[in-house]
Amino acid sequence: TTLYGSIMVTQRASFYLCLLVILITQATAEPDDQYPVCLSRGGDYAPNSTYHTNLNTVLSRLTSNTQIDYGFYNSSYGQDSDRVYATGLCRGDVSRHTCLTCLNNSSFFLLKNCPHQKEAVGFGGYDKCILHYADQSMFSYQDSSFRFYFWEETNVTNWDQYSYVLNQLLSRLRVKAATSNSNLNRKFAAGNATVPTPSSQTIYAVVQCYPDLTAAECNDCLIGAFSEIPKNCNNRSGCGVTILSCNFRYENSSFYEPTPDTITLQFSPQGSPSPTPSITSNSSESTYHGIYYYSMVTSTILIPKLNPSPTNVYLVHHK
Repeated sequence: TTLYGSIMVTQRASFYLCLLVILITQATAEPDDQYPVCLSRGGDYAPNSTYHTNLNTVLSRLTSNTQIDYGFYNSSYGQDSDRVYATGLCRGDVSRHTCLTCLNNSSFFLLKNCPHQKEAVGFGGYDKCILHYADQSMFSYQDSSFRFYFWEETNVTNWDQYSYVLNQLLSRLRVKAATSNSNLNRKFAAGNATVPTPSSQTIYAVVQCYPDLTAAECNDCLIGAFSEIPKNCNNRSGCGVTILSCNFRYENSSFYEPTPDTITLQFSPQGSPSPTPSITSNSSESTYHGIYYYSMVTSTILIPKLNPSPTNVYLVHHK
């Protein structure tokens, strides 16, 4: 399997971005599959500088709190302009061990591949974990200009029907995630819905917000993420969109660990949903054959098809 890269960026006088695209050629998405995004809007730090030391310190401390078992970590270290802020978020269904492994791997890859940028974001296992550090506070952080996409090349045969069921499912999950105040401090929801076709195709989906967002902020963020579906997920049997403070993903095969509160919707041929208490079974992680890109919204730069190699690194600089 070869992963391709594409970038969408907006020209802004105040900053430019650097995107580091790593081609990963494993057949399944494991926590070790890392996608580092190096941002230059915060500027660079010098090797062995105070900021560099503080960055290493905050990353080493980020996951050291043994009392946290709900997959959200945040920390800061340093003073004034040398202060570093970091957050780590794991998908709500992954185990604590998988979460910590994913975040630690993201930390390693970011420091290796973004060696001077003050701000960077790492995605592990597509959406199993997100690590973000910067030189500014990220409490209730919302940056609507940031987009990270991934999708499958496989198309569905009846997108109108598929997207109707998908939208109904995502809407239910959005409400549940935004109001999940007692779900182990997670703003996370997972569920599935059956498309009423002769083959009875099932859509599996998860949505998640950073736990420090209010219900209204979570709701607004997810609505913004869902608005990307017509532009980037049309006809796709699987797709994911991440904004720095929320994300969603859907597939036509199960990719999450089901829980007692997993939502299941059954649709009649007329399209009206009827929720049932059944729980979906979990299967192996699906494979992406498509594209991933970072977006700050307008012009597009494409990276052409490349021979599969886990060591190929491509730096795209748009100024």
